Amino acid sequence: MATPLLEIYERETVGKNCVAKERRQGKVPAIVYSKGNETKLVFLPEREFEKILSKYGSSTRLALNLEGNKTFAVIKEIQRDTLKHNLLHVDLQTLNENQKIKLTLPIHLINKESVESNSEIIQSHYNEIDINTYPKYIPDRIEADAKLLKSKSSITVGDLNIAKNDNIELGLDLSTAIANLVYVGKKEEPLEEEI
Repeated sequence: MATPLLEIYERETVGKNCVAKERRQGKVPAIVYSKGNETKLVFLPEREFEKILSKYGSSTRLALNLEGNKTFAVIKEIQRDTLKHNLLHVDLQTLNENQKIKLTLPIHLINKESVESNSEIIQSHYNEIDINTYPKYIPDRIEADAKLLKSKSSITVGDLNIAKNDNIELGLDLSTAIANLVYVGKKEEPLEEEI
């Protein structure tokens, strides 16, 4: 999967009024943290950023373009308005290609519909996993095939698509169960009392 490119703009003005004016123009305030370098206050285009989140998720690696200077970054935190769900602020962390980075990424179970039924559903024990790796090895997606539950009792960390990648350190042991099938009991109808 390609790395999405996001244009960002230096934020020279601070204060509520200036930020509110930029928000009305579709820009969201953000901070770009960089190890060993000065933290940058920037604006990013809300619509473009929302498109990236929709297509790639919040755990993707981004290419940032600040006035012609390109760098890679990951999203550290997204703050949203609790009522309207609008973007309020974004924290980005630049990546040093020669330094490992710790990330928490979501686990996607594919083909759930081929295993689940009226009497059995998949119970997830872990929806995300910590990894430690160099930026160039950050996976686009972490997934496991639910069809494995047809032949084994649980899906483990060792069943993840990244489990055999020697360039990625996993935060959980390979034998750790991440999902299994559970039976759904039918609710018993209460018996009517005889009068």
